[in-house]
Amino acid sequence: MRMSRRVFVMTGRMAIVIASLSVAFVRVAGQSQTTGGPTWTPPKSTYTPPRTPWGDPDLQGVWDYQSRIPMQRPAQLRGKPTLTDAELAEWAKSNTPNQDPCGVGTRATEDCTPEALLEVGAYNEFWNNRNIVKDNRTSLIEDPPDGRFPPMTPEAQKRQATIQAARSGGDRARYDSWEDFPSVTRCIAEHTPNGPQGYNSGTLITQSPGWIVMFRERLDTRIIPLDKRPHVDQHIRQWNGDSRGWWEGSTLVVETTNFTDKQIIGGGAGSTIPMGIPFGNIHLVERWVPVSATRMHYYATITDRTTWTNPWTFMLPWERDDSYTLLEFACHEANISIGNSLRGERLLEKKALDEAAKGKLPIDQTSAGLIGATDAAIRAKLGEPSSVDFNGGRWTYQTVNGGLVLHLFFAQNKVKAVTPNDLPLDALKKR
Repeated sequence: MRMSRRVFVMTGRMAIVIASLSVAFVRVAGQSQTTGGPTWTPPKSTYTPPRTPWGDPDLQGVWDYQSRIPMQRPAQLRGKPTLTDAELAEWAKSNTPNQDPCGVGTRATEDCTPEALLEVGAYNEFWNNRNIVKDNRTSLIEDPPDGRFPPMTPEAQKRQATIQAARSGGDRARYDSWEDFPSVTRCIAEHTPNGPQGYNSGTLITQSPGWIVMFRERLDTRIIPLDKRPHVDQHIRQWNGDSRGWWEGSTLVVETTNFTDKQIIGGGAGSTIPMGIPFGNIHLVERWVPVSATRMHYYATITDRTTWTNPWTFMLPWERDDSYTLLEFACHEANISIGNSLRGERLLEKKALDEAAKGKLPIDQTSAGLIGATDAAIRAKLGEPSSVDFNGGRWTYQTVNGGLVLHLFFAQNKVKAVTPNDLPLDALKKR
């Protein structure tokens, strides 16, 4: 089932944007074009695509990359890189939730009950695309050959665990302000590279001499020069980095650097890049390899020695679909969900304070009473924390018996949230 869509292509505006990009670029010492990891190379294609009037391979059209294949191969499928068609059908069937037609897993809305319609939730399943690009692989990752992420560095493991803890349920510092939401939720920028997503997975490719434009249905557009100009100065950081492209035969190669650390990759359950990976040190090389008139293989090689011990590459098949039309991604930063989430967090904080006040201990003798205290006041009351991390924004205190820990989340030198919120302060180990 597909949502109806229309293409909105504003060629005049796009031409102005392209022209505005013709500015002075500064060469950065040590930056050079690369072709990916030290040992991995993409498979060769025998297909020769048509050419544009100026001689470049013609990739123009609307392409869909919707996939249900996990980024990382599940542990139970180790050593099994592909599934048979029968196994794939059974796997897809077993992964389709059997829920109310109005809830997650919905394929139609005709049988919705009035009670089900009262459930607000997030997206009903009928919003999500059914145009899955066929793929029998058990992981998108092609390198390492086992379909698994390479080991993370010790520093990255600690950083990831900290960010995951701060963004998991119960740690309400995640929603202290709109700035705690990821850039996609705030409608600022989509991630590059693109991985599988539940909807808006179309990309319109247009070309002109020396340029290629990828109009991504979900949120933003990439305008990439193909003249091998140097990257911008290393101090200029952008949401989707600074991209430079060139042709290697019929393959489009794009190198991207200069990502901002304000962009953080989200993820979960092994289906995408692990949560908590900042972009700032990522070096990305993408390849679009045409394999037929209606199919391209998109390879993304990610190198970040501060995060992973080795580069890694995933492949996502793109399928040309002339019936696919794109809709404007009507997303704005003041969207309802952010305001509701912030209001909900304030209500949870009030509830925690009210519950602590009703308990046997006065609130100033429980962890809930620490909300609003300065870092100096916390040190005077509890002593030095056992650890400080998350860029100084989270302090951890151990309990006397070691069975629990208390997390304090700071913003502007004041405690904004605590986990748990009902811990007696005399249970903490003084340092």
